[in-house]
Amino acid sequence: MTDGFLWMTRAMSAATLVMAVASGGCGGGSAEPTSGEPASGGEPALVITDAAEWQALTASGQASYDRTCGTCHPGGDADLGPALKGHMRTSADMTKQIREGSGRMAPIDTTKLPEEEMKGMMVYLSTISAVSDVKGP
Repeated sequence: MTDGFLWMTRAMSAATLVMAVASGGCGGGSAEPTSGEPASGGEPALVITDAAEWQALTASGQASYDRTCGTCHPGGDADLGPALKGHMRTSADMTKQIREGSGRMAPIDTTKLPEEEMKGMMVYLSTISAVSDVKGP
């Protein structure tokens, strides 16, 4: 009876771990916006009209993203963290998620992602449909 109980306890622990990893993701919880204006509608938070500036910000933003976020969300896809592509959060919500973290995701402070890199990060995230309120040329 003890061997059966031990086996059942281990099986339940393994199942719990699998469920936690599968459902928790990096940020835990929903990928939907939790504050700020809705992802659909409203005024853009950032508008870039110059194509050269847009390209430069996209390139620098992708470099910042790959260095800071790419391990858990490679190219915006799911891995250790949930997929970001197509979730269309506001830049305010995304910035809050980055700076404050949630669930299993630790906050990313300005020593790892300087404030001056956030504009490029938001532009890049808009190119993978992770941020909704950044508009380019």
